[in-house]
Amino acid sequence: MKKIIIIFIFFLYGCGYTSVYKDQINNNILITIVDMQGDNILNNSLKNQLTMASYEESVNIFNISLSSNYEKIIISKNTAGLATDYELKAIVNFDVSKNGINKKIILSQSLNIKNEGENFEQTNYENSIKRNFAISIKEELIPYLLNFDDN
Repeated sequence: MKKIIIIFIFFLYGCGYTSVYKDQINNNILITIVDMQGDNILNNSLKNQLTMASYEESVNIFNISLSSNYEKIIISKNTAGLATDYELKAIVNFDVSKNGINKKIILSQSLNIKNEGENFEQTNYENSIKRNFAISIKEELIPYLLNFDDN
């Protein structure tokens, strides 16, 4: 058993593995969500992502109000008139303030998907996509915040 663990550790060391949260501690920012409007799943996922990206002891404090808009647009139908393909689109407006300076940042994500037919599975899949949108939007927002004074 010890040999398997040692081999596994060497494998991870040699394959270029790095922690997902490795660079987040270096952000040195504290994000406070003041207000949220729009899609609850997207907003809550964004709030969780931004909280994880925050460093509690930072002096770079950002107050953020966010407003999200999530759309599911039919992009094609079959001969019976039923939707077969959708475009999922999330647009998030951030009102960011730091030390009396206010800026607006608008970020968006979109993805085309096929209609899987079953409502429960389709809804779960779309909710998973919303959570992934939140991760991507957070990854786009952090560089804006790190260079806030330069923008």
